[in-house]
Amino acid sequence: MTKFLKTGLFMLAFVATIASCKKEKLSDTGEGSIKAETYTFNKATKSFDLGNEVKTEIVATSGIKLIYSYLIRNNATDSLIYITTDIKNNPENYTLTIPLASFPANNMSQVKGVKIMVKQGNNSTLEGFIPIKFFDPDLPQFNSFPTQINVDLNGATAIAGNLTSDYGIKQVDIFDDFQTENTYVLAHSINTINGAKQYALNYAYTYRKAAQHIKIRVTDIYNQTNELIINMPVDAAVFKPKFIGFPANITPITTGTTPLTGNVTSVTGLKKIDIYDDRNGVYELVSTLSNLNGVKTYNVSTTYLYKKRASNLKLIAVDAEDLQTELIIPLNVNYGSVVYRDVFMTAQTLGTNTVFLENGTTAGNCNLIANEANIQFVFFAPSAGPTLYNPFSGTTGTFPANMKCNGTGWTIADPAALKDTKFRVLINGASTGQTDVYNLVAANEIDDLSDAFFTSRTLSAPSSSGPRYEASAAPSASLFNLTTAKIIYLRITNRTTTAYKNAIMVIKELNSSAGNSTMKFDIYIQK
Repeated sequence: MTKFLKTGLFMLAFVATIASCKKEKLSDTGEGSIKAETYTFNKATKSFDLGNEVKTEIVATSGIKLIYSYLIRNNATDSLIYITTDIKNNPENYTLTIPLASFPANNMSQVKGVKIMVKQGNNSTLEGFIPIKFFDPDLPQFNSFPTQINVDLNGATAIAGNLTSDYGIKQVDIFDDFQTENTYVLAHSINTINGAKQYALNYAYTYRKAAQHIKIRVTDIYNQTNELIINMPVDAAVFKPKFIGFPANITPITTGTTPLTGNVTSVTGLKKIDIYDDRNGVYELVSTLSNLNGVKTYNVSTTYLYKKRASNLKLIAVDAEDLQTELIIPLNVNYGSVVYRDVFMTAQTLGTNTVFLENGTTAGNCNLIANEANIQFVFFAPSAGPTLYNPFSGTTGTFPANMKCNGTGWTIADPAALKDTKFRVLINGASTGQTDVYNLVAANEIDDLSDAFFTSRTLSAPSSSGPRYEASAAPSASLFNLTTAKIIYLRITNRTTTAYKNAIMVIKELNSSAGNSTMKFDIYIQK
């Protein structure tokens, strides 16, 4: 019984407290006073002129129990921003301090002030108001600056104009884009202006090679900034390294090294030349010609070791001032397959990348009907585990109904257009032929995916319509994992023409979660 009474009393007190939070219910005005100065909120500094807090002195003749602080704005509903509950012994005098963090700094333009409501010891109320003004200082301004200047490439160029600020200028910074166009690097700072409201800028700018723009940034005493861009019509290519006499394309020697020759010139001297290829789908560094010692003409006479899947070479010449120029040289190579790397797919509940399409992209549940003829396979995650599905099996299977778009499952519009895709999981170590495929993938040597590639390795045609991921069970032709059974042989058949393409899929990552699984893979598809 005691426990019940204590609980009941607590609940009554809680209800009474909640009721007192609703200012429209408060009444019985008590005696006392609430005094405060007028505060100004500065938009630029996001703080008050009198400090990082708002204070008011409260006198309540019946003692102070609780204080509620409401922010009053013209464009918003009054909002409770601060409650003071830790007031001990119901004092008659109290200094209320509302921290700056209680105010919505980015939504104060229509502020009027803070309404203070005090609940006294006898449950009467006392009300007061702290006025707040909003201050939005203007940005510093530019006057009489040119929009374009003709720069002296070998001497000083005057950057001149007038700067003004109603509140005082703190600093002026001057930048140019000598390294990369529109990427600005500081050239000079002037920080001795000491809050002057007007400043006549007259800076002698020394040109840095390849710069095409000047940017002036002025900062006022509130750390507000304004910027001005001045164009410099200079042919920046004059200063950058040049490639001369390199071939427009190269037929690589696939069984050895391929000669790479040409000349690189530089006005300021060369630092290095980097050579890249794109064998892995992105450009990666394969060699560097370094220690060029600032020579202004360098005769490139080197060799390139070709690797399968490379389609282009890229050379980047860097001069002594880190200016650079690049050259792309296509490789004359015809591959028997196309590779799509790091393809990401999601299962049906996530629904954003549930099907793999003919062009190497993916589509989600809401784009299935529009892409039925292009779907190569489906990624689905039933309770048994993440599964790759033959699109055509959807005509008799249940998985399309669970691939929902806005609550509606996939109703196949054109069954005849669906591809008939079969799968066979290859197991490393299960046979010489299967192991050979793993070795070729590891060496990035997969290309020819004709029937002969598979029959010469005694690999029978795929027959599974739904291989499933299984991390712990022994792998099989229809059970894959991320270690010894991560490569899958596919045959994608066009049911209208009966033509098919072979493919090799390499599973790289898989997160297993019913309905929410994700997968990343590379896939090689026969051309």
